[in-house]
Amino acid sequence: MMRSKKTFASAEEARRFVEISEAEFEQRLMLAVERVCENKDLRLIGLTGPTCSGKTTTAKKLIKHLTERGKNVHVVSIDDFFYDRDVLIARADNDPNIEVDYDSEDTIDFDALRVCIDEVFSDEPTQIPKFDFIQGMRVGYVTIDPDDNDLFIFEGIQAIYPKVKALFGKYNHKILYICAESAVDVDGVVFAPNELRLMRRLVRDYKFRGAAPEFTLYLWDSVRANEELSIFPNAVNCDYFVNSTLPFEVNLLAPYLRDILPRVPADDPHKDAADMILKKLEGIEAVSPEYLIPDSLCYEFIERQK
Repeated sequence: MMRSKKTFASAEEARRFVEISEAEFEQRLMLAVERVCENKDLRLIGLTGPTCSGKTTTAKKLIKHLTERGKNVHVVSIDDFFYDRDVLIARADNDPNIEVDYDSEDTIDFDALRVCIDEVFSDEPTQIPKFDFIQGMRVGYVTIDPDDNDLFIFEGIQAIYPKVKALFGKYNHKILYICAESAVDVDGVVFAPNELRLMRRLVRDYKFRGAAPEFTLYLWDSVRANEELSIFPNAVNCDYFVNSTLPFEVNLLAPYLRDILPRVPADDPHKDAADMILKKLEGIEAVSPEYLIPDSLCYEFIERQK
């Protein structure tokens, strides 16, 4: 359990609280980064964890430290191998027993992913698709011409799925798992790790993926079901672990959520869930994004990263 405050005695106290919390997270992350860097011949890292755990920031920090050690590092988002949204909707329309699936391993074009991984290890040029989440489709490709000094980070929740790990398994690889593991107690109001990730996702999807809060809340049940089925049970098989909870994040996210959640229509079935989050946030003082370090994990959720 990590602890925060509903109110701070001064702006300086809030700033110092954020500074200490950021430093503690950096220390946790760097322990994992150093262990990864001990593997001199590593060419593939699977970076995984449930939704809104901080994978993008971790990938950037891995790039920095591995580049300093002479590696040419490429990050491949497994999300870029999503089938187009129209394909997923058509699949659901053709089967009355299923809803639109945005989270399971069946949303990934495994043929394209397999070709990409095999080409990386055969030193053949490979094309990496680029997926636009607002349009819900692939919008182009980037060509990479790998060599023996290249290291690829395949980042996404899917890196933990057995079918994806099987693709990695033919080659020398390691899996790093990051997740918000600790709850945050804000003067007696407790936010569980899964609540923290939902709050992160509500802000991120609204700001960066064009998703209304009621749509994110609608998806959350299927997201959580997939996590319990495919992510958390497989986490024990990962090589490295990082806890991404930041004790000040409730204070940081509060003003964004106070702006976003009232937009849920009164007649929407997820209105009660939105109001419940708002109720828990009552009286919680915001901390300024200005207090964040330049490469803070929190930028993944509140604004484009610096």
